[in-house]
Amino acid sequence: MEIDPLADALPPRYAIESDDEDEYNPLTTQRADEGPIVNIKIESQITAGCPLVIASGPAGDFWADGADLGEQQGAIFINNIQVGFLFNPSSTRTVVLVSEATTALPLWSMNKYVNDILDRLQPSAVSILDVYSIQSYISSELLPVHEAPVRYLSLGNISLNPFQIFAPPNILQSTSAAFMSAMNIRTLSSSYQSNAVILLLPSPEISRAAPSKLSTSRLSRPSRDQAWSVEMMMEVDERLFRMVGAKRSGTWALRSMPAGSAFGLSKKRQNLVEAGESSMYI
Repeated sequence: MEIDPLADALPPRYAIESDDEDEYNPLTTQRADEGPIVNIKIESQITAGCPLVIASGPAGDFWADGADLGEQQGAIFINNIQVGFLFNPSSTRTVVLVSEATTALPLWSMNKYVNDILDRLQPSAVSILDVYSIQSYISSELLPVHEAPVRYLSLGNISLNPFQIFAPPNILQSTSAAFMSAMNIRTLSSSYQSNAVILLLPSPEISRAAPSKLSTSRLSRPSRDQAWSVEMMMEVDERLFRMVGAKRSGTWALRSMPAGSAFGLSKKRQNLVEAGESSMYI
């Protein structure tokens, strides 16, 4: 008589079965193709085919304060939560999208958000403003925080002196990166030719991971030591429009500095920041 040595043992985990469909199975997981539902709604009468400037996250929020964008001309919603604000400044024919100023996008929503915007606006060229973390940036150079440059990525082989390239092995994991990836795919897969550039402001803060859920929440502005100088912002503003073949009649100037805000710095404090007080090396 043969004896099964495993007769009294528990079945392997992969062999758990049930004849009752309602019985809870701890090994059951959500199918990979059953991701969260992403409903994009774009409310705007802006004409397609214009150059597009995208200002994202805290950098976009800060830049928009001094960019004189005029009246809002449209809005972009994901699952009924407003994520994008569309403008069409009178001083230029460029469309401006201020994105993720009030909330951060989960990874599962980025691809559809980006492609729906590009399908609707069909931009002739794209420039993007975002940030990179100085502390996590990998470089052979040791730079104090106050000397960290604006960096850039481009689909074309261009030079943007005095800005420095965002070099490998550093990577971006943000909606801005999703825009660049989508633009690159469109360029490679068809006769569609369009330049795309990201300008990255230096941030002393570690980049936050994308949230798992989309929710309405006012994102905090950068910390006190992240106050970008007016000179830097004026040059970045000019480049954002020049890179898409546009020109503005005005210049960037910070217009709102409410008391107690992250950017309500005294002149003395600004001088200390610019001089590299408490600077860190990477």
